[in-house]
Amino acid sequence: MKANVIFGAFFFLCLVSCRSPKAEVFKEAVVQKERVAFGIILDKNGPETKKLECLVKNDYKCALQAVDQQAKEFDKLITDLEGLKADDFKEGQSLKDAALNYYKALKALHFFDRKEIEQQILIHEANNHQLKMGQDSLIELARRKKYLYTKVYEQESLLSTAFKKFDIANGL
Repeated sequence: MKANVIFGAFFFLCLVSCRSPKAEVFKEAVVQKERVAFGIILDKNGPETKKLECLVKNDYKCALQAVDQQAKEFDKLITDLEGLKADDFKEGQSLKDAALNYYKALKALHFFDRKEIEQQILIHEANNHQLKMGQDSLIELARRKKYLYTKVYEQESLLSTAFKKFDIANGL
């Protein structure tokens, strides 16, 4: 009985000691980028909210500036993520690559709004014939945007899988 308790305690200590503190720090850095992206997209004072407020007012120039600001913030997030050193961990590079691909897809999706806003400007200033063409173009843009959403969903799934593999490989 005593041997089982000692063996169990030893086994538990081995499991706990296999955890890599550096791997935990790396994972937290990647998770932090998720919080940054959340802020870019959903923050009350973020560029996405500003863009929507501008569109409600039909202020397309303001909306385009908000989209550009959002792109800059995504670029910074991606650059910061590229700077993380991932070679020291099992599945670290896979996690980093999956995160980069996910945030690049997310940026592409949200930057696509620029094309839609530019089309809305043309429609807003169009005559009857141009209006019909502009509306048809908006429908085509919506189809293309649906594809971008699909890419984001795929990349999110790959990122989730990479997180799981990283956790298993590093005992987290």
